[in-house]
Amino acid sequence: MEICERFEKCPFYQDKMIIETGVGTVLKKKYCETNKNECARYMVLQAIGPGYVDNSLFPHMKDRAIELIQMNKKD
Repeated sequence: MEICERFEKCPFYQDKMIIETGVGTVLKKKYCETNKNECARYMVLQAIGPGYVDNSLFPHMKDRAIELIQMNKKD
């Protein structure tokens, strides 16, 4: 298990983003508490920085994360 070190500051983990409670719990277990490297928010944070992680990006939105990274990555 690889618990995300950002959970204390993450708006998703801290329930600051609007999502159904049951779904949020499942996503937290799957991404925040088990496999942070698959989390879309974490992917964007690591690749291009915290300024690109907004509250419309949820952990399961990997395709959107890849798109954001490709659009904003500096070569």
